[in-house]
Amino acid sequence: MCWLSRMSCLSNPLGYQKWFISVLLVIFTATVQASPSGATDEDITQGTLVYFAKDKVIQALAMDTQVSMDVSGLLNRVTVKQVFINDSDQWLNGRYVFPLPENAAVDSMQLRIGDKIIAGQVQPKKQAIKTFETAKKQGKQASLLQQQRRNIFTSEVANLGPHDQLVVELSYQQTLDFNDGLFSLRFPMAITPRYHPDNTSNKDKQALAIAYIDPTVLPNTVAETSNTQGINVNMQITIDAGFTLNTINSLYHPIKQSVSGQRYTVSFEGKQIADRDFVLQWQADVGGLPQAATFYQTGKTHSAAVNPDDNITTTAGDQSVYSLVMLMPPSVEVSEQHLIGRELILVIDTSGSMSGQSIVQAKQALQFAIAGLRDIDTFNIIEFNQDISLLSPVPLTANSHNLGLANRFISTLEADGGTEMAPAIQAALVDTLQTESVNARGESLLRQVIFMTDGAVSNEQQLYQLISDQLGDSRFFTVGIGSAPNSDFMRRAASMGRGTFTYIGKETEVKQKIEQLLTKIEQPVLTNIGLYYLDGSVPDYWPSTISDLYQNEPLWVSIKSPSQLLQPIIVSGNINGQYWQQQLDFTDNKPARGIDLLWANAQITALELHKNAASGPRVNKQVEALGMQYHLVTSQTSLVAVDVTPVNPMSDTTINANVQSHLPHGLQVGNQAQILPQTSTSSRLWLLIGFSLLGLGILHFLWLRQRLPGQVLVIEANV
Repeated sequence: MCWLSRMSCLSNPLGYQKWFISVLLVIFTATVQASPSGATDEDITQGTLVYFAKDKVIQALAMDTQVSMDVSGLLNRVTVKQVFINDSDQWLNGRYVFPLPENAAVDSMQLRIGDKIIAGQVQPKKQAIKTFETAKKQGKQASLLQQQRRNIFTSEVANLGPHDQLVVELSYQQTLDFNDGLFSLRFPMAITPRYHPDNTSNKDKQALAIAYIDPTVLPNTVAETSNTQGINVNMQITIDAGFTLNTINSLYHPIKQSVSGQRYTVSFEGKQIADRDFVLQWQADVGGLPQAATFYQTGKTHSAAVNPDDNITTTAGDQSVYSLVMLMPPSVEVSEQHLIGRELILVIDTSGSMSGQSIVQAKQALQFAIAGLRDIDTFNIIEFNQDISLLSPVPLTANSHNLGLANRFISTLEADGGTEMAPAIQAALVDTLQTESVNARGESLLRQVIFMTDGAVSNEQQLYQLISDQLGDSRFFTVGIGSAPNSDFMRRAASMGRGTFTYIGKETEVKQKIEQLLTKIEQPVLTNIGLYYLDGSVPDYWPSTISDLYQNEPLWVSIKSPSQLLQPIIVSGNINGQYWQQQLDFTDNKPARGIDLLWANAQITALELHKNAASGPRVNKQVEALGMQYHLVTSQTSLVAVDVTPVNPMSDTTINANVQSHLPHGLQVGNQAQILPQTSTSSRLWLLIGFSLLGLGILHFLWLRQRLPGQVLVIEANV
């Protein structure tokens, strides 16, 4: 007799199905709850301290944000005051993120809690974090201001008491923009969520993770947030230009203005929601435009901080002279017969972060760009998201047939997918490069790449290195698209590519700005620029490598000189192949404050722009030393403020708060979960699929082991 010949499993169908569905439901629920969207309230907006207690979202709304600007000549001193109130009965540790201009030299921070004013002190970044965390554990009130990117900062606050008020006040120095006869300043008020390419370093991902709760799940503040919610901005600007102004215009916000002599006051018409960058422009009367301007300061703005781990010695009575020079090269008219044909490579970002108004503006910019081509030019179009596609494998002659093909290609473009910029840059600078760039007449061409994007990426340093390595004889120009582009990346990428940066914030600007750009870059006005003293020695100036200047573009340079060696400086270069120079005697030198901050900031910018794996440790030490000496917030130094008196006896149970940001104006989001278009990978989908497959695998394993509910073991025996 055979005791066992075959085993088979029979189960209670209804019980098995219920158990199976229950397991999948648990897996799905856990997956959704693991996503921040499951815990993010729709009403959370930028400027809101957000924390979670017993699975309930609690908020402490920002009361006010006040921005004060004092413009003097070509300099701008800015103070940003953000007021928060803790309306809860809980002690809070708060963290929030905010953008600042990429050329902001942040040198001051004050924390105001009730009647207390605590001044921030600069420390090396790791030491500042340790100081802050120690104060937090000891129940002391403290704040920490850090730079996550050149244009993204985070501030953390420890032990904010129940029903207490918090005011964080920071100050920075910057220069104005001066192009095409227009003075302008830009104050960013929103952050476009960044895309992490697959090869992004963990350090970059961690840095940006601090800045956002979740950049792919944000409230659709464009449609749903009123002026009574979120962060509202008050803006007050005084302008002492030194000459009479012809016009003052705000490009994207309503303003009020008044004038008293040559002093102008500008303010918002009521509070404005912080979902797009503020840009103010003004123009001088005819004949009022400066051709050269110099500002100087003797000694430092701040006393140098001491880092006990370094052997940095500074003199308290430092009498070095810091100068800021703005020089407008002579205007050059190019006759029609001297125009050079160009090979224009137009690159457009069609990733998910470009959805909404941004892709509309970018497509219009492409259409205007190809409409401005001449028959002596050639062109090509590259569009990219997580993939790239080209209009043609080779550049096309700018004739009516090819322009028609280009317009049909442009009309099919839509915003979706990830932002993989490196392959697009590689394609523009290398893959489409011809052995010999000539037009139909056999004439050599000037090769120019125009890169249109919102710059929403996190691997900037990798892209700078790629541009530097592959540029060759090409020139790389960037066009910022949207209401809150990553202008730091685009300005520095253009500098690395020996080109220029143009910002387009709304559709009505597209035609004018693209036409101005194409006219401006027909050929450089001033090349091979250098500075030296009359005796032939070279001053300590930054940037040390100055990009080519195009029509109506000024030269900006920051100089440090020993007080006893202050002497005239020669600026030289080539104009149309001819040597040119101009002497600056500093006879009209204007005293100003904060010039040393601009010099140190310019040096830091140049050092970090060219940083790579080999030079990284050395550059970091140099940046830390400059931050300590000039009291600046940098990638290696932070400002920290600590009150000496413990106030929170329950610091171990204090709730951590984060900040949720507005989406930039015009950026479209999904209707269901308010998820951004696919500007990143489908990680949540794959996570859900992975958990589901894991659940099925577990069920299969239990089935084989006869461990499922209702499962019956039947043994059949053959007699």
